[in-house]
Amino acid sequence: MLLKILSYNIHKGFDWNNQNYSLDKMKELIKSTKADVVFLQEVVGKNDHYQKKGLKDAQFEYFADELWPHFSYAQNALYDHGHHGNLILSKYPIEHLDNVNLSTNRWEKRGLLVCKISIPPGENNPFEKKIVAACLHLNLLHSGRRIQYEKIKEYLTKETLPIIVAGDFNDWNKKSFQIFEDVLQMQEVHKSLNGNYAKTFPAHYPLFCLDRVYIKDLKALRSEVLKTDSHFSDHLPLFCEVEI
Repeated sequence: MLLKILSYNIHKGFDWNNQNYSLDKMKELIKSTKADVVFLQEVVGKNDHYQKKGLKDAQFEYFADELWPHFSYAQNALYDHGHHGNLILSKYPIEHLDNVNLSTNRWEKRGLLVCKISIPPGENNPFEKKIVAACLHLNLLHSGRRIQYEKIKEYLTKETLPIIVAGDFNDWNKKSFQIFEDVLQMQEVHKSLNGNYAKTFPAHYPLFCLDRVYIKDLKALRSEVLKTDSHFSDHLPLFCEVEI
């Protein structure tokens, strides 16, 4: 069975220089991929400043529609005028969710949103299948990410279902493989198919490989960075196809 995956840091709806609010265009781009499971980071749950400017601030509700009737939003960063966090949109029912606190300092509030997704029997799927989908946004500094890698490892080593971990790893120095690939025995989809991690940042001139999709007990089929004429966020979306 084919499963389409999209990971995208939407930068709270703004482009790379915080000038243009492009949430509608982001949604259309995401919908055009017909992804089954979408992993979004920096999603605004509430923002009083947005409301005063007439901008959509309950972004998780705005993204959930007929394509993704199931969703889970996890608040990570809380401030006086609102909050933002990670969001998973799913075509299939979400049975269970957990939000693991990955914060290592008072400036960066981070989390690992974990959902257990149940895929009912269908035409190309004679039996019910279950997967674990985890969405994350990690620290800017490697010292903090090392602590976060250990917390993620501790959580995922207990899991027996097929796993997808996707999001903004902020892994400037490409060290995440030491835990995800060497210890957890996961496979980074783009790297396994194309020989290197995907360049997704900055959107207007992508040089850095910050966004990843790791899988376990699934087969990597396709991976590409979605490049567009207009850069709606400071990151580019990463699209993958895997087989269960």
